[in-house]
Amino acid sequence: MNGTWTRVVLALGLAALGGCGSSPGPSGDGSGSGSGSGFKTFEVCGSDAQVRDQALIAFFDAREGDTIEFCEGRFSISTGLILHGKRGITIKGQGMDKTMLDFAESDSAEGLNISHSDGITLLGFTVRDTPGNAIRVFRSKYVTFRQIRALWSGYDTCDTDPDADDSCAHHGAYGLYPVESQHVLIEDSEAFGASDAGIYVGQTSDVIVRRTRAEYNVAGFEFENTYRAVFEDNIATNNTGGFLVFDLPNLAQYGTKNIIRNNQSYNNNTDNFAPIGNIVGIVPRGTGMLLLATDQLEVYGNEVNDNDTLGIAIVNYALADPNQPDQKYDFFPEGIHIHGNSFRDNGTNIQLPSADRGTSSLLPLLLKLKNLGRSAHITWDGAVDAPNGCTQIPLDADGIPLTEPNPNETRPEPRVDERGRPNFMGSDPEPECKWTEWKFAEGEDEPKLPENGLCIEDDNIFENTQPLGNLTTTDFLNAKLTSSATAQLVIDLLKPATTSLEPHRCQLPRRADPDLGLPFVPSADSDSARPSDSEVSKACNGGPSGEPNFAAAAQYNCPDLAQYGLFHDDEDPRSGANGGVLYGLSTPLFSDYANKHRFVFLPPGKAAKYQDHHDGITATLDFPVGTIIAKTFSFLDGADEHIIETRLLIKRETETGTTWIGLPYIWQDEGGKRVAKLTVEGGSAKVHYNFDDPDPDVDAHYEGQVERYGIPAAMNCISCHGGDDREPGSAPIGPKPRLMNRDMDYGDEGVMNQLVYWQMHGLLEGLPANLEDVERLPRWNVPGDTGELPDSEADIHLRVRAYLETNCAHCHNSHGGASNSGLYLDSFRTVDNRYGICKKPVAAGKGSGGRLYDIVPESANDSILPFRVGSAEAGVRMPPIARTVPHGEAVALIQQWIDTVLPTDDTEDADVCTGPLSGF
Repeated sequence: MNGTWTRVVLALGLAALGGCGSSPGPSGDGSGSGSGSGFKTFEVCGSDAQVRDQALIAFFDAREGDTIEFCEGRFSISTGLILHGKRGITIKGQGMDKTMLDFAESDSAEGLNISHSDGITLLGFTVRDTPGNAIRVFRSKYVTFRQIRALWSGYDTCDTDPDADDSCAHHGAYGLYPVESQHVLIEDSEAFGASDAGIYVGQTSDVIVRRTRAEYNVAGFEFENTYRAVFEDNIATNNTGGFLVFDLPNLAQYGTKNIIRNNQSYNNNTDNFAPIGNIVGIVPRGTGMLLLATDQLEVYGNEVNDNDTLGIAIVNYALADPNQPDQKYDFFPEGIHIHGNSFRDNGTNIQLPSADRGTSSLLPLLLKLKNLGRSAHITWDGAVDAPNGCTQIPLDADGIPLTEPNPNETRPEPRVDERGRPNFMGSDPEPECKWTEWKFAEGEDEPKLPENGLCIEDDNIFENTQPLGNLTTTDFLNAKLTSSATAQLVIDLLKPATTSLEPHRCQLPRRADPDLGLPFVPSADSDSARPSDSEVSKACNGGPSGEPNFAAAAQYNCPDLAQYGLFHDDEDPRSGANGGVLYGLSTPLFSDYANKHRFVFLPPGKAAKYQDHHDGITATLDFPVGTIIAKTFSFLDGADEHIIETRLLIKRETETGTTWIGLPYIWQDEGGKRVAKLTVEGGSAKVHYNFDDPDPDVDAHYEGQVERYGIPAAMNCISCHGGDDREPGSAPIGPKPRLMNRDMDYGDEGVMNQLVYWQMHGLLEGLPANLEDVERLPRWNVPGDTGELPDSEADIHLRVRAYLETNCAHCHNSHGGASNSGLYLDSFRTVDNRYGICKKPVAAGKGSGGRLYDIVPESANDSILPFRVGSAEAGVRMPPIARTVPHGEAVALIQQWIDTVLPTDDTEDADVCTGPLSGF
């Protein structure tokens, strides 16, 4: 582990150690005390409400070596559990059949969402009925899943119950779901009923999945864009497809060097119930294994039996989408080595075309027609790459060819592999063309063999025990069906297929097992001790009068907001800040029509430093250590304003570096006085709103109610505020110059640009002398605020981009929490495939809504983005937290943008939405 990453993880772990006063202690005794070294156990027991609160507190307060232990029972948990920036934590139950965490009524997509956390062990419990994924692990290392089950109710009736009304399509996408991680072990676990993959490992390196069962999922097991991953001794049955190894475009990592060995894949004949638009939606019912565009894969020792359509399919990406524009992406599966497997009675009842599944469901029938009415145990589409004339070797971000060393960078993998193939990273710029010269010997038109070929040894066993089976199923088929592009498809249909294995009688080097570096051994003394209640009380109650208690904020999570001394009136956080400065944003994040009061408190004599998107897409002003940002959420109801919560972001210095900590305070009545109490576990409230838009340039009135306005748990702040291109922890995302470049009313000092005001008062350094050089995003709901003609196409285009920047780009960027989606929505990038134009979803699950692409120019109804932005359903809505009701006015503008503005003159990839088999 490199030093920078260690510092980040430890810093985040330290930030969660501050005492909360009202939080239960490590044994759930309510003491909140404890100091010194030694591992602790958080017992999570009791009623559903108690388990929810205890779990959220434990996930926030646990430190390295601690255990969070759930008691025996079935517990309904109303929100997702987030673990971020931790190290060496064990989360355990009493066994898969004894501890069940039920998220059917949750307001969050995931059941457990673990990110940027190393050495995590999950042991002995079941997660069931999550709106989205069961357990997601993101950008973490040394992670163990052991005896973990993910399931959705009714999983075994998805294709048999005529009254199910497609209910299984609303199951979460993934069961066990590590993504963009390293050193992962999944063993002795189970997954049932996922509408995508039961066991999924994506964009991850060094993985073993063993002795695990996947049943009644669309995909039983899936490796997607993985390095050095192994499936071994697993069972896949009653899925649509048993084992999938995919390499997909536009992702942070491309995969190679994987192994599938000693598994059983049988009776995977469940109808495909994936929501239309997901990549697994193309998997035919009855697929034993599907290998899509992956390289250097070894398949041996497996039993592949009784799968209705085929045993193993090896296909290139052009069958799914021949127009995919990603220049880093290689369409072709190469270096495939199949040996020592047994195949029996596959292909006896192929999937027929389905109107629901679209034109891609024609593929099994076309393959059978090419094989003269027969099926096959192993089917290869026959696609082989050819030289394309591209001679430009891809460059890294520093402009150095990937075939040459760059001493200024570190990568998890070599810049090129032993074949000369570039190992691209998401940060590498898009090449000028698709460079494939590494595949070919000089002057040759065929790829080098066997390194880039298909090797099927003669030790595989093929059996057909059904009547006339030897006449209806061949051992092998080279279909010579290579692309869904119309012209090529017609040509390919006229080419005779072949069943000869002779060209593939070759061997490849055996793949090496990955080194997982497990078990992870926690250190009891790696972090500072938890402060005692007396330490917290002394610091929080000892602040100076009439000014912020920066000393307490630097180290402690005070139980009462008033103890930080931020406001003149302890009962009113809307004005009268003690040395704080009010700020506003041109286009703010939408939060269920809440009104927001934002203040920044800078330590005496300190100033923020100017930085813009050149310092990082999500870069805000650079705030000094000790900064406190307070944001109060209230709801306007006529003449009344109901204050619900105040959230703090505090920048702290720890022994391992700086970090931001997020703390939620809920307002309540206590002895006739209004107080805000630290509530680590968060909460919810039923609220009403009835008000005119406070912006005089917006003629709009809003009225309604929110049944369950969500107050996030402390750790949930990470969902939006965490990102690898920002400072560690819950770093701010709103105060960017481009959003703050606007006028504010400063009372006696008049109306002026707030960045200029900050500079005048010594709160900001480095502001460009000419404000025209400062980036600016418009108010999304004020036509003409862009400087273009009001409601012109250019005006709508820029306003929508501003809205997506604020509400989506903090996650949807190459370093954010949604980086694995490949959808990036910052306001500076070209509106192209990565921005969603004709982009197929990667991990949308039911969020696709049956739609095929994120954005289809001229058709909002066919586009996933407005569908998700317009949904209130957990597991579908975007953003997934921060709101529970749709922002109707914004949805209408986005729909207008797609229907009437796109494609613009500078929009790219709008033609990628075409192709007879490209729509799933």
